[in-house]
Amino acid sequence: MTFSNYVHVSVDKILRESDKAFLVFVDGEETWLPKSQIADADDYEVGDEDVTLSVTAFIAKEKGLDTHE
Repeated sequence: MTFSNYVHVSVDKILRESDKAFLVFVDGEETWLPKSQIADADDYEVGDEDVTLSVTAFIAKEKGLDTHE
């Protein structure tokens, strides 16, 4: 997958983490994002606030997230 397949999502806070996903708070809603769909997922942890995640365009569209490139 090339970098051009990623979009940026502004996340208010990372609330929880499982082995395969983060529960994030975005635009007043909670949603799970698979770590496999987040660039450099190991750079983030529970409690991070006001972060911009690079996620695949596919998952952003599937989850209905507002994005910026």
